[in-house]
Amino acid sequence: MNPIIHIIRKAQIRANAPRIAANPNPYGVHMITDIPCRKDGRTEHLLDVYAPNEGKSPLPVIVELHGGGYLSCNKEINAQHGQYFASRGFRVVNMNYTLCPEGDLGMILNELVDVLEWIKGHDREYGFDSSRVFLTGDSAGGHVVLLAAAMFATGRSADFFRVRKPPFPIAGYAASCPEGSFEWRLLPSNFSARMLFFLLHKYTFNREYTRFSSYEYYMSEGYPRVWFCTSPTDSLLHTHTRRMHEFMLSSGIPHEYREYASKTRKLDHVFNVLHPEYPESIQANEDIVRFFLENTD
Repeated sequence: MNPIIHIIRKAQIRANAPRIAANPNPYGVHMITDIPCRKDGRTEHLLDVYAPNEGKSPLPVIVELHGGGYLSCNKEINAQHGQYFASRGFRVVNMNYTLCPEGDLGMILNELVDVLEWIKGHDREYGFDSSRVFLTGDSAGGHVVLLAAAMFATGRSADFFRVRKPPFPIAGYAASCPEGSFEWRLLPSNFSARMLFFLLHKYTFNREYTRFSSYEYYMSEGYPRVWFCTSPTDSLLHTHTRRMHEFMLSSGIPHEYREYASKTRKLDHVFNVLHPEYPESIQANEDIVRFFLENTD
């Protein structure tokens, strides 16, 4: 493994550990953790299920994909975010996936399909309503969600990444402070984005790979209406996320876009995931809930 990636992963774990340990279940929801999606013993194929209670009546489902620049972090960083949605009446499946460069976008998307198939096969056991399954992700996880929206709804980019079809239609997609492309010219000019580009050179230096992972390609006619947000004080991806919004406007692609700001605090990258207790985060997460509920009967 690249030693820089190893350092990044260790640093992310150290940075997030105190916050995770201090608030293991702030919303008091029912939790079942570290369920294997595949029986191969890999932590990359573990998931958590959060629910408002221990009952098994069918409830809508949110699948949560964490961020971390494709190459670090795990489901635990999104636990509080997922627990919030569970407190609002959803069953939440918070999943791990294979990080890059050990995996790639195609592998991650097929692991997402594995999770969706697992949901379909365990709907009675866990009370999943597989007719109302939503996807949400942040940062790199947001990119995966936006790509999935294209592949599952229109087939765009699916053949290149060799991604299987999901076992049921997805009812809605939401992304918080998302990345949306591996294209150099579309990335923000900050150091972190440029460093990520070079650390993932196996993919980012592949012209076809960057093309098929770019929102300029996969956001096309028939693209489903998605929700996504950012903050003007997002130091990593604000310009990139806003540029996606402007591209969608100019291309006539329906979507819902939100920017959240605060006069009292800096709302940095994925603020609503890392700090769901902020008033602005509550508003953003309630907007996701509203958007999803608009797509249910």
